[in-house]
Amino acid sequence: MPVGIIYDDIYLNHAEAHSVEVPERLIVAKKYLEEKGVWNSKDFPFIKPRKATLDQVRYVHSDRLITDIRELSEVAAKTNSIRYFDMDTIVSGDSYEASLYSVGGNLTGIDNILEGKIISGFGLVRPPGHHSNSHKCAGFCIFNNIAIAAEYLFREKNIKKVAIYDWDCHHGNGTQDIFYNGSENGELLFISTHQDGRTLYPGSGFVNEIGSGKGAGYIVNMPMAPRSGDYVNQLLFDQVAAPILNEFKPEFILISAGFDTHHTTHLTPGMGTALFWTLQGTANITKNIKTIAEKFCNGRIFITLEGGYRIDEQAQAIYNVLKVLNNETDILTEKEIEPDKLVVEYTQDKLIKQLHKNLAEYWSCF
Repeated sequence: MPVGIIYDDIYLNHAEAHSVEVPERLIVAKKYLEEKGVWNSKDFPFIKPRKATLDQVRYVHSDRLITDIRELSEVAAKTNSIRYFDMDTIVSGDSYEASLYSVGGNLTGIDNILEGKIISGFGLVRPPGHHSNSHKCAGFCIFNNIAIAAEYLFREKNIKKVAIYDWDCHHGNGTQDIFYNGSENGELLFISTHQDGRTLYPGSGFVNEIGSGKGAGYIVNMPMAPRSGDYVNQLLFDQVAAPILNEFKPEFILISAGFDTHHTTHLTPGMGTALFWTLQGTANITKNIKTIAEKFCNGRIFITLEGGYRIDEQAQAIYNVLKVLNNETDILTEKEIEPDKLVVEYTQDKLIKQLHKNLAEYWSCF
């Protein structure tokens, strides 16, 4: 069964001025996939998205936020200008429409998976979403695509257990906020790997943030030290994420995929260069998640694009992820960066032990 790629040119109409979150992120990725013979091939069919309904957006967002986005986009269109929600989050004349299609791209991918047309899917969409919560846009994000997708599975598709795996240099704080107290409509597990909030925006995602109420123990943050690299990423997956996912037994897995984890990404002045993952690093984690998806949910995975600002490297990493989803092994590789001894010791002796301690009450695997 093929792996679907969700895309539409409308995503290019969400313009960002003075930003790294630009249309070229998708233009270059699409061109690279075409050059590699992947785009709209037998194994990777191109699927056009539909527009999400406002009722679906309301699954996680307030009417006030929806109205603010629409009105600000209308002002931008009438004045042929760019408008700002905050210093990072910018709206152009077509941003409201593009955002509805970004949400809808995720829902279209899910439909195709559940209808048996594709085994899994990748949403090459923008604007991204994981920094936006119910009431506020932030960090280049408008609507929270992955959170709406989870609620869509609960409310419209009779799925009872959804796992969201978020990998990005930046913590998916908006998704965490939305599901911190759980969901009224199903069991939601949120796992995030990101750079330690003491060193990078948005300054959240610490090990003691584990959810409350129905969500207690279902928020799992694995904040990585700068320069952690692939080795530490795998260590955290094996000793924290995998045991929880195996115990949770998800019926569907959603992934917020940020490719700003690559070692060429410069995000943290004075603290090293991002997380130092390689091109194969995200592919390896995808393979690990895929193994769990095959065990519990018939391989059902949908991935949506979040961060990633080294455009060429992002395109190559997306290519790798797609190849892994299609059970192919001929991926792009580069020399793995030797893990810093102190970072490994910190991860093993402090971070993982603290995570086990904090989560032991909720997960028998610890």
